[in-house]
Amino acid sequence: MAKKFFYVCAGIFLLALAYHFGARSATAQAPGNPIVAVSDPWFVLANGDTYRIDSGTGRWQFIGNMFVNSGPTPAKQKSWGQLKTRYR
Repeated sequence: MAKKFFYVCAGIFLLALAYHFGARSATAQAPGNPIVAVSDPWFVLANGDTYRIDSGTGRWQFIGNMFVNSGPTPAKQKSWGQLKTRYR
């Protein structure tokens, strides 16, 4: 019984020691720019970069960024009259 108590105390002590030296939480180390869409042979990364795999060489070719020429999304709401005249 004393041996089990010693192991529990030693575990709590080591946990407190690790916390004292800076271990706050365990987090995964994911890549900064993961693949978010795939349509073979096209791949889109999270930042909008689009790549295509060359079937001959198997290398990735940068095609472009899908967010480069897109402007900001308009947030101002239009009135009913403006919508009616726009879609007539």
